[in-house]
Amino acid sequence: MDYYSTLGVGKNATDDDIKKAYRKLAMKHHPDRGGDEATFKKISEAYDVLSDPQKKQIVDLGGDPKNQGGGYGNSFNQGPFEFHFSGGAPPGMEDLFDRFNFGAGFGRRPAQKNKTLNIAIDITLEDVLNGKDINAEITIPGSGKHRMINIAIPAGIEHGQQIRYEGMGDDAVRELRPGDLIVNINVRPHSRFRREHSDIVIEKIVTVWDAIIGSSLDIETLDGKMLTINVPQGTKHGTILSCRGEGLPIMRSRNRGNLLIMIKVDMPTNLSALQLDKVKLLRDTL
Repeated sequence: MDYYSTLGVGKNATDDDIKKAYRKLAMKHHPDRGGDEATFKKISEAYDVLSDPQKKQIVDLGGDPKNQGGGYGNSFNQGPFEFHFSGGAPPGMEDLFDRFNFGAGFGRRPAQKNKTLNIAIDITLEDVLNGKDINAEITIPGSGKHRMINIAIPAGIEHGQQIRYEGMGDDAVRELRPGDLIVNINVRPHSRFRREHSDIVIEKIVTVWDAIIGSSLDIETLDGKMLTINVPQGTKHGTILSCRGEGLPIMRSRNRGNLLIMIKVDMPTNLSALQLDKVKLLRDTL
């Protein structure tokens, strides 16, 4: 079967050319549109072969991917030549066949693409709030080439999440598709705030007297706004006050989390005897 002729493209056709030709023919010959089922199957088979880098390479070298065996003891037809091995490839031939991705005939599954690269990016909590574009230089293993890539950090991203860029990884083996690039996100600890998903927590210390009679606190938010927070009368140690919508963005949403203020009541430990007597007197009157 001439896969190129079936799709009506030449051997120099690009992946986009092959895809466009398939879509056009599939629309024309699909059985649901009144087309011939046998013709549609040939078109689909041709696209399946030519859209797969390994299968396409075998076709370009004169072979037929349908005739490739899945393990030892199978024949491999390559144009006018035929290779047959009853116990695997002869010594010294494995690298040759690996290079041309014929390993499937010897019990190996051919690689579909080059290696995936992993890099780590450190960002701040402010970057999580606003999102950030980072220009990073990565080194491609093997070739030693350097590549600049723009990494778009979305607002609200979590520590440990990954961003995948398809086709931006290793491309050492030109016969294979480029690998992917995975960016691992590390959110650095903040000096004032602690993150709890989309909420951020800040601890504030008030005196026992302010906790008893009530008071107010001035708090600067992560994005630099100043808020005045009322501490209700009789606030207990560990009470959490909430400012709605002053936290971090929630990914895939227009909403934001909350700013949580955890109240720490400072208990005096160095009262004089006179002060202790006054506290006792107040206690006894309650």
